[in-house]
Amino acid sequence: MLTSSQIGGAVALFFLASSGDVLARPLLYSRQSTNSSLGDFGSCTLPEITFAVGFDNRKETSFEPTNLVDYNHGSADGIDIITNFMCDQLVNSCKADATAQATCKTAQAAADAQLPGTGFQADAFNAVFGIKTNFGAVDVVTDQGTTLGVDADDTATSSVSSVAAAATTAASATTSTASSCFQSAASTDSASQIGDFGSCTIPQIEFGVGFDDRTETAFQPTNQVDYNHGSADNIGVITQFMCNTLVNSCGANALAQSTCASAITAAAAATAPTGQQADAFNAVFGIQTNFAAVDVISNTGINLGPDGTGAASA
Repeated sequence: MLTSSQIGGAVALFFLASSGDVLARPLLYSRQSTNSSLGDFGSCTLPEITFAVGFDNRKETSFEPTNLVDYNHGSADGIDIITNFMCDQLVNSCKADATAQATCKTAQAAADAQLPGTGFQADAFNAVFGIKTNFGAVDVVTDQGTTLGVDADDTATSSVSSVAAAATTAASATTSTASSCFQSAASTDSASQIGDFGSCTIPQIEFGVGFDDRTETAFQPTNQVDYNHGSADNIGVITQFMCNTLVNSCGANALAQSTCASAITAAAAATAPTGQQADAFNAVFGIQTNFAAVDVISNTGINLGPDGTGAASA
């Protein structure tokens, strides 16, 4: 039987949830990570960002902290306003340790590597903390109420599949030679943000068909010189090898090693085994890729679509 205090609390919660102010925002929830490599966030929950329409009565999509108790800040069109505030909050109020502060800086870099003003930025930020979200599926809406599609290119969600199909066709034509051709995208981040990788290039992973004569899609290091490893169906095999190589062969500094650990977490938080995992890993290093558009292919040659659910993009 409920006590009088429990009943009173339930009634208060009901009236609070019925208020317009609360319904205008997503329900607050927090997620605690068991990954000690992320750091200690002190009195605060893990930083997490939401992307949607309607924050602070806006017509357009915008970003805001998911937990408005620990990270009390209004919404913003630019994610940097939110990420800067949240990372500063870790220092000024939460009393997070140095590792947590560094992880937050890595998450900022990951968000900045994605298409500005899209949900992909929120997903990349959250992924560094091991939090899986799918705000990349949210259409971008302008302050005039015009829907621009998920990648803000005036293409609504209903036609995104045709874009993905075109990307998949292009990817299929090039992945057969990917294992012999080293092509590395440039990072937008400096060594002070992600570390010094010693004698090696910045870690980067690609996702495609045809690696090592495989029938199925697989992951492999983009730079096979510094990170000489065959392809694998499980991205964890590749990410662990690359991060170990930073320690054992490259002579990378502690910040670079920590960044790589954050990239492992980001990849693991994305949908497996899809190109989203490679994109999430690369984004932590400030490298923007679009392997999420590549259809997942099984080892029997079945096209499972870009999200691996069985729905092909074509």
